[in-house]
Amino acid sequence: MPYRAKALRHEPEEAASIAEYFQRLGVKIANNVFTGLDLVSPWDLHKPDLLQNIYLGLFKHTIEWVERFLKKHKRQQALDDAWQEIAHYPRFSVLKNAYRGITQWQGKELRNLGHCISAILASAF
Repeated sequence: MPYRAKALRHEPEEAASIAEYFQRLGVKIANNVFTGLDLVSPWDLHKPDLLQNIYLGLFKHTIEWVERFLKKHKRQQALDDAWQEIAHYPRFSVLKNAYRGITQWQGKELRNLGHCISAILASAF
């Protein structure tokens, strides 16, 4: 049960205050950056999409590993060539630059790379 529901269920005879009630439940109540800001509700603030953050973090780590692997085996040019040979497909836009020519990855490029990285790697070897 969420803490908010528990606080609404709090009855004065159980504990003198909500803080004491939560303390009896074993929940630590602490001040945060929003304490004292009456017009700010932490429940209404932006919450990051953990799946996307984890996905992008893992994907970035994987791509860094792939780049080191290709550099070690001197296959970076083969990856660039395979990247530029990809044909247009619905929901997949072909990029004009070579793989190593992209200096700053945007969401569109990352999504395209995620869709075809295994096929590009297979054709690069």
